[in-house]
Amino acid sequence: MSRKTTDFKDEHTTEILESVYRNAKMAKRATEAVLRRCQNNDLYGELCREQDRYKTVAARARRELARRGAAAHDVNPYLRTMVQSGIAMKTAAHNDTASLASLMYKGTNNGIIDMQRTLNRTKCASENIRSSAEKLLKREQQFCDDLMRYL
Repeated sequence: MSRKTTDFKDEHTTEILESVYRNAKMAKRATEAVLRRCQNNDLYGELCREQDRYKTVAARARRELARRGAAAHDVNPYLRTMVQSGIAMKTAAHNDTASLASLMYKGTNNGIIDMQRTLNRTKCASENIRSSAEKLLKREQQFCDDLMRYL
């Protein structure tokens, strides 16, 4: 493999890892905000499990980025603040189970879309990193399916 091809592969692999890291960090923060308002024990348990998974996924992506000599960049502070404010406003007025599940469903779908776009433009990435990201997408889709029962 030529140096240029290897550089391109490394670039794509890093882009996937950065996207996984940012999405997991954003999802963890959003889940924390929703958990503060959640009064349904079943949904609360489901969200806690997801929050733990997001924490694990972010840590793995950060470690892999560091192993590759790249830094894990967090979500833009402005975007992070906007999302947190939006969640706070929506949950202040509507904190029933269906509203919280709907909020998490929409946020998870946004993360799925972002990750899928990243995968679509990074075809040359490492196969094992692409495979891990695709498994993560499937897990996120399963989480959306699990949230449906609370809507």
